[in-house]
Order: sequence, then structure tokens, then C-alpha cells
Amino acid sequence: MHGDTRRRIRAWHRLAALTAAGLMLALPVRADIIDRVLAVVGGDVIMLSDVRAVTTLGLMPDARDEPEVLTRLIDRTLILAEVNRFVVPEPDVAAIEREVAVLRARFASPDRFREALEAVGLTDTSVARLVRDNRRIDSYLAQRFGSAVQPTEAELARFYRDHDDRYTVGGEPQPFEVVREQVRSDLQEERRQALMADWVGRLRLRVTVTRLE
Repeated sequence: MHGDTRRRIRAWHRLAALTAAGLMLALPVRADIIDRVLAVVGGDVIMLSDVRAVTTLGLMPDARDEPEVLTRLIDRTLILAEVNRFVVPEPDVAAIEREVAVLRARFASPDRFREALEAVGLTDTSVARLVRDNRRIDSYLAQRFGSAVQPTEAELARFYRDHDDRYTVGGEPQPFEVVREQVRSDLQEERRQALMADWVGRLRLRVTVTRLE
């Protein structure tokens, strides 16, 4: 179970790096979009249009299907609700604008981007709000989980032996001394993901999550 949660969290981070991941809570939806509730997370609702927005904008290219997208959005909703319980610094407006520009540049033209937004009932304002929330989430997670315990040399050596395929180039294993810092980074990230998976699991126990697919 924790392995699945860690995979979802890692996938969410990849999505966040694309600058506009996640749940379109309380966003206006065009009247001509046929919508329905897919899940209720505490007091928050995830709509079909939320899932379609993610898939239409290509924000989860590695998701196998819409149910997996929904699962990731549920996790994000839990995380964002926790973030909102604390005072998290507001992201820089210019940084938000830059990330929205990166997202817009992924489309062939401004008109194509506009069409994609209209297809899922989004506006420039709602996209900027998504980017803002992503930044706030990243800031919170970095503060909470950014200082993982430094591994010992023995732990690094064991991780290197257990994951030797990661440190092979052209069929030749790289000496431990050469890749030590990469091993350290990988081990710390794995520990961080495990801590986050456990945390999200505990968030799920505190909130009623109902899927209505």
C-alpha cells in the first residue's frame, strides 16, 4: 500500500514540476460541459471536469487511465487541505506568471491553449490559481520533509549494492566513490518519499474520502 502511495506522490511531483498540476476545486465550468461528481474529499468535491482538465492539458502523461488521475487528485486535495491549515508564504507573482508562460508554450499557439482551457472550463485566472497552490504545496513539503536524516556510509554502500543497476553506464558499474553523492541523493529522496507516503496515508485516515465513479 505504501509503495502505491509513494508512486502516486512521485507522480504528483512530476506533475507539479509541469507547473499546473492537480485539482480544479471550485473553478467555474462552462455550461455546455456535462459534468458530474467523481469524489468527495472531506468538504471538497472533485468533478469529472477536474480529471478531464488534467488529461486534456497533458499534465499526467504517465497516468494509465482516468481512475489513476482521480486517485492522484484525491491525494493532492488532502495535501492542499493540510497546507491551508498553516501560514505558508505566498509565491512570487512573477514566478507564477513565468510558470503559466511555460505551460502556455507547450501548445502550438495561443489559440490552441485557449481552446484547451475552454474545453475544460478553465480561465487564465484559474490556471494561475493552480500554479499558486502548487508553489505553496512545494514550499510546505520542502519545509516539512526537506531535512531527511543523513545516511551513514554503511547505509550508502548497502543502497548502492541493492540498486547497482542505477549506477551502470554502458554496461559497466560505476565505482561507489564516483557516484557516492548521487547515491546519497537517491537514498535521501527515497526516504523522503516514504515519509510523505506515510503522512498521506495518515491524512486519509483523518478525512472521509468517497469515490462515486
